[in-house]
Order: sequence, then C-alpha cells, then structure tokens
Amino acid sequence: MDVREALQVLHSVDWVYRDISTGKVLRRGEMGKSADLECAKRMDSNTAHEVLTGTLEFMACEVEAQNYLFQPRGGKRRREGEPCGEDSNLPFRFNPLHDMESLWWIATWTLYYHVDQKGGRPSSEQITQFHKLFPGRLDSASRTNAFLVPLKCKVLPASFHRAGYEVEFMHQEIMAAYTESEKSMPTTYTNPLEKLHSDFTDCLAFAFAASKNIEIFSPNAKQQREDPPSDTQDPEQPSNEKQETDTSNKKPKRDDSREPSNGGYQ
Repeated sequence: MDVREALQVLHSVDWVYRDISTGKVLRRGEMGKSADLECAKRMDSNTAHEVLTGTLEFMACEVEAQNYLFQPRGGKRRREGEPCGEDSNLPFRFNPLHDMESLWWIATWTLYYHVDQKGGRPSSEQITQFHKLFPGRLDSASRTNAFLVPLKCKVLPASFHRAGYEVEFMHQEIMAAYTESEKSMPTTYTNPLEKLHSDFTDCLAFAFAASKNIEIFSPNAKQQREDPPSDTQDPEQPSNEKQETDTSNKKPKRDDSREPSNGGYQ
C-alpha cells in the first residue's frame, strides 16, 4: 500500500516510474518503500518513451507489445496485432496506468509463486497458471492472453483465496481503466487513473486484512528443479526463509465475504 501511495505522489506531478518490480520494493519495519528512480520520467519529457523499459515479469502488457491493446474497434476491444485505425500513426507512450499494472503483476506473482507451508509444494494447477502468467521470456501474445482472462484463484492455497479475489478485482479495474482511457487518442487517463488508485487502495487494504497472520514461503529447492524452465522462476531470487504478509491494522469497511462476480474462476 505504501508503494501505491508513492506512485500516486509521482503520478500527481506528471511523472511515471516505468520499472516497478519486486527488486524495487523495499520494506523497513512496517513501511514499504520504492527505490531506484533511474527509469522514471516526466510525462512531457522530450526523450522517447518507446524504448522497452522495465522488468519483464512485471512489465505492463502494452509496454511489452509497444502498442495500445484496448482501443475500440467496431464496438469491440481491439485484438493484439490488429491495426489501430486512424490513430495508428500515434507513437506509443508509457503512461501511469502501466505503472499500476506493474503493481498488480507484483501482487499476482506474490500469490502464484509462494505457498503457505514451510517446505510446501504448489499444486500442479498453480504451477501451470504461474507459467502462463510469467513465461520468463518476451512472448507478448502468450502473456497478454493470460492477462485478458480472469485469474484462476482457486488453484492457490486455500488461505490465499480471499487475497486472490481482491487481486482479481484489481485486474478487472485495470482493464476497465485501459478501455476507458483508450476510447480516444491520445489516451485520456486522468479520470481512470484517479479511480484506479482508489480501487487499489480498497483492494490492497482488504487483501492485507484478510491475510493477517498468514505466512508465505518460497517453494523448496527440489520443487524448483522439477518445475518447467528455470528462467520462469523467481525473477528477484528470494531467499527460502519464510516471509510474512503485511499485518496492517487498517480495517476496511467492506463485506469480508465479497468475491468477484465474474464466473470465470476455475
């Protein structure tokens, strides 16, 4: 939540971070901090934004594709690879929504990479879903296809489900923000971004409260060796020591039984 607040401050002065990843998120006591602003830029910078920038596992899909993926086409969202129409000559530019998607990828990676028991092994379904979301290579079609469908929260350990539902709600709101911002070109992201920050605040607070006292662990070394290719493992090389979820005392005023209405969960 602290990193989201840091992004909000950055966005409020028309800057974008451009490289949010687990390696750039630090924890000091109960406070989270973002580090390393070498990739940050002003939105009105004359320096080209088209250069592929970011950590692959947490890079926004549009940034990886270097294209806008949510422009309307005949009343439907444009599919990847289809022409953009009359605005196709507009250069692609990084915007704050892409930072927010990277923050979502961090939350998603945290859930799908970890287990809730020391020495535990993720289910085969969890491993399969992890590798769809994090193929570990520049493969925009595969990764984007995984982004465009609902998360399969029920492949996660049962103790992760409630946090998973909140992360999926964030996912739905990101796609809604992209769709709204790309109704016209150049993108108009101000109002969708404001709503997205508000939605993320609620979702993260609720996820942390629902996960209070739940410990998370990296999969054991044997499991890592058995998993498909090694380049899809933890991009920031976490230790095998146990980690704890944020024990924030904030109590969101929402029904703690809420689950996403989308019926696509497996």
